[in-house]
Amino acid sequence: MSFPLDDLEQRIALTRPGDTVRGLSFAAVLRLVHQRLGRDASERLRAPLMQRSPVDFFSYPAVDFLRLLAFASEALQPEFGTRDAALRACGQSIVGTFFESTVGQTLLRLTSGGGDPKRLYSNAPASYSTAVSYGQREYQALGDKRVRLLFKGDLLPVEVHEGILMGPLTALHREGSVRGSERCLGDSEFIIDWS
Repeated sequence: MSFPLDDLEQRIALTRPGDTVRGLSFAAVLRLVHQRLGRDASERLRAPLMQRSPVDFFSYPAVDFLRLLAFASEALQPEFGTRDAALRACGQSIVGTFFESTVGQTLLRLTSGGGDPKRLYSNAPASYSTAVSYGQREYQALGDKRVRLLFKGDLLPVEVHEGILMGPLTALHREGSVRGSERCLGDSEFIIDWS
């Protein structure tokens, strides 16, 4: 599923006043655009949304983040081949930036106990709650190497979450897959398997 402008408007319609996203997510997407397309492209995307570069732990309007994702994925599509792949890359950039931070490094050390991805995924609902002010997430273990995450009232495209949720496997150097499906706009399910 791509993230065309009509989908953007539908997602914006789901937002409520006060829905926010941490600056780290904005910064990660802008950094990806800067790395792939240059500083001018990154500045063109940032300027209509905010006067200065985002501060990681400040909160910014979710509507602005949806707009940033829509236009960043459009700009990055030639680099990644499809809009879906560009959205996944945005998600990977977000989680990669988080795991590079002091907080992310600490979380990896505390929860990765023996390299088991399940411990990191079990903390996903709490981690998401610190990153965004909207939605609910539920974790379910489906076996030794398989989990399900259910998202309700979420604003982001499934592909962004697929990129984010692949992050723990990448950080732990594990092979695996993340398959997301949108039940309806705002509600989605993710099955994560690893070896």
